[in-house]
Amino acid sequence: MATRIIRPEPTPSAPVELRHIMGELYVTIQLKKDYIEAKWQGHITADNVVCAAQAFLEFLRKNPCQKLLNDKSEVTGDWQEANDWLQFEWLPQALGAGLRYLAHVYSLSMFSKLAARELEERITPQLSMKNFYERRLAEEWLLEQEDTAAGQRAARA
Repeated sequence: MATRIIRPEPTPSAPVELRHIMGELYVTIQLKKDYIEAKWQGHITADNVVCAAQAFLEFLRKNPCQKLLNDKSEVTGDWQEANDWLQFEWLPQALGAGLRYLAHVYSLSMFSKLAARELEERITPQLSMKNFYERRLAEEWLLEQEDTAAGQRAARA
């Protein structure tokens, strides 16, 4: 009889909170049941987006997951200048760490919305990204995406 190794499910890491120099929270990154969530708030800049993307990469390496819910529904600000860095630096690292799907919830801010649209054009089809006006729809789409790692685990069992 073959030995079967049983590993406990990874425990969720503590949320990562990033704050402006004056102490205002601008993003919380946390592991949910089926995805990683980045929940943004307040006024953000391209520098904030780059810092958060770097923190996300560290979090993703510790908590492998194929799905990111990037909720910017409560932000203002123009972060479009971060898109070059996101496309050429962040994207290859995120793909290498296993990210496959990104559901993005639009801000009401036109500048933020335009930045998200441009980012989607830049990084798809390498990463399956879709923008949404409602968080509920973004989460539904994300949960519908095939988790290839889970499918591979089930096929081996």
